[in-house]
Amino acid sequence: MPIMINLTSAGHGGTSLSCGTHGGCGVDCDCGCPYTGMEEKGNVELIADVERRYPNEWLVFVIPPSEDDFAPERGMLVAHSTDDAEVFEAITRITHNQVVHVYFNGTFDAYQKWMDAGMEVGKVEG
Repeated sequence: MPIMINLTSAGHGGTSLSCGTHGGCGVDCDCGCPYTGMEEKGNVELIADVERRYPNEWLVFVIPPSEDDFAPERGMLVAHSTDDAEVFEAITRITHNQVVHVYFNGTFDAYQKWMDAGMEVGKVEG
């Protein structure tokens, strides 16, 4: 399983056990969710550094509120794998209030092979 950080408890970057237990979580909440604790706990790093460690893998980051949601430079790596199904399963464990980036960290050719393989699986023979 590619999950690196327990995403269903305060251990995933939050600072209290009540993290994620109510619907009011967000960037300015005080429940102890990752938005209020991931940087304090040292779980945020440069995305470029992570990409160098895990080439040709799917990466999942939770993005802290101090970053641009659309072009972040730093994030908390919560999962990585060469198997896209494992990574997409891991995403289902991320609490609702987090900004998530998931993508393939490889060449376009490798991504195209993945896309082509998916198209082959989805073909209907007539």
